[in-house]
Amino acid sequence: MRAFNKLSIRTQVLAIGAILLAVIPLVSIMAFRHSSEVIVNQNTQYNMELVSNLKHRVSDNYAKISSIMINLGYDTTVQDFLAESDYLRTYELAQKVNSLMGVIKSTNPDIIDIIIVNAMGKHTSLTGKIRMAQGMMYEVSERDARVHYGGFIHDDPLLINNMFLFGMNLFASRDTYRYGEKIGFITIVLDTESIQSEIEKFPRLSGTSIYLRTNGELAFTNEGGFAPDLDEKQLDLYSNYGERAVIEKIGGKSYAIQSFALPEINGDITSAVPIGILIKELEGLKRTSYLMLIVMLALVTIPYSVLMMNILRPLGKLIAFMKRLKSGNLEVLHTKVELEGYAEIEVISTQFNTMLNRINDLTRQLLETTGDLYQADIERQRAELAFLQSQINPHFLSNTLDAIKGIAIVKGNQDIYQMTAALSRMLRYSIKGANEVRLEDELKIVSSYITIHQGRFPGRIQFEQHTSDELLGVLIPKMIIQPLVENAMTHGLEPHASGGKVVILAELHEDHHMEITVTDNGVGMEPERLTQLRGTLRSRDRNANEHIGIKNVNDRIRLHYGDNYGIEINSWLGSGTVVRVRLPLPPA
Repeated sequence: MRAFNKLSIRTQVLAIGAILLAVIPLVSIMAFRHSSEVIVNQNTQYNMELVSNLKHRVSDNYAKISSIMINLGYDTTVQDFLAESDYLRTYELAQKVNSLMGVIKSTNPDIIDIIIVNAMGKHTSLTGKIRMAQGMMYEVSERDARVHYGGFIHDDPLLINNMFLFGMNLFASRDTYRYGEKIGFITIVLDTESIQSEIEKFPRLSGTSIYLRTNGELAFTNEGGFAPDLDEKQLDLYSNYGERAVIEKIGGKSYAIQSFALPEINGDITSAVPIGILIKELEGLKRTSYLMLIVMLALVTIPYSVLMMNILRPLGKLIAFMKRLKSGNLEVLHTKVELEGYAEIEVISTQFNTMLNRINDLTRQLLETTGDLYQADIERQRAELAFLQSQINPHFLSNTLDAIKGIAIVKGNQDIYQMTAALSRMLRYSIKGANEVRLEDELKIVSSYITIHQGRFPGRIQFEQHTSDELLGVLIPKMIIQPLVENAMTHGLEPHASGGKVVILAELHEDHHMEITVTDNGVGMEPERLTQLRGTLRSRDRNANEHIGIKNVNDRIRLHYGDNYGIEINSWLGSGTVVRVRLPLPPA
């Protein structure tokens, strides 16, 4: 390097030019390869977006079919048809069921047939394709209540279109001695044209081939274009590649292969895009690069005549100014750098000063925005707290109404007065505007809730509470004990054949906090379920599907008092569950 510095400027410039001439072809080749990779990757992303739309369509169809099956299968008329043994009455109900199925088919043109078969083999159908349901009925487990995909039907001379099958067991949902018993099976036959037309209308690159498979069988492929001939073994291999594009040679041509899973129909969709079509436009770029190389060779041969030091002086001044700015002296932001020289140097000076002014403005805006974000975060936590509290009331009221309905069915009109009075107290309490209530008031509401369940399960539910008088006036968040008692009743005592006892204990601890314990001697829970529930309490996920009451209580306490407070749960299978709520005491 020292020897190079001793050379003349002209020699140095010519040497640098020669290096550039050697580097430019290499850069051109690398740019061409990089551009090819970028185009392939962009096509990969584009295909992922297109197939994502198709997957959403398949998922929507699956969800729609599932909803139709559940709504129709558990409709009261269908339930009566499945449970009826009288032939004349069965015929009358079959006509009504056919009317329901006709309405559903008229609003869902993709549905070809709906078949409902009861446990004794009596059936009703829109088009009489009962044999399609018979195969699925024996493949699905007797106690399985999920919607199952039955497969793809094609090449049948009796069928006009190719079809997808979906089936589901039906269980008695009416409050009779057969409640929960399998009483029938429902099958929906879906036309594949809806999915095929969705694939065909995608705005994909010319020459792209699409292969849709279900249960390892090819259900659809677009024809024409440059479609490669892929057999089942190749499609099985490519389905293992996943969504990442893989370059494969097929029939002497290179293709970018991608595969996407379609779990709803136990299948996948594979796309094959010819690489030659993707990089066709890059050939012109390659020729342009070669032309630019020739032009650069001519320009570099022209010697540089003058390099003046006054270019370096303003640059040195600029570097010194930047060092002052780097030292952390914010006052420099309010000054300007003055550079004199060529027009380019003055442009640098102007742009640099503009940048300093912009940095100064952004610094001020950052401080203002930080304050606004802090205030917005406080408001967000308040909104979350209000949302979680409002979410609990409908939850326990729904269970209470179920309890009243259950006692009304079992005992007629007896005990309705006491249960209605207890429910009335709970309603009035839930709509009170205060966010904090006395512990004594919260315990009264819990007592009303227990009264309702004691009416529902006479002689099976016992209740005790032990609270010192000094804690009765302590303010606590509203509706935090009732959901815990509800959890003990629903998951602990109700499954227990002989019922059990719920005990509430409120204690004062030395480290200036209060602990409320809800104990039941019910069925308890397995260690794996306990570990899962503890993880749910620790997480910030708002979409818990089970134990929503105890989850929301824990979240409210943590939002209100911080992460040092909340719920701790222990449980022993067959022995019961203990839930502890840790709360701070208000300052004296």
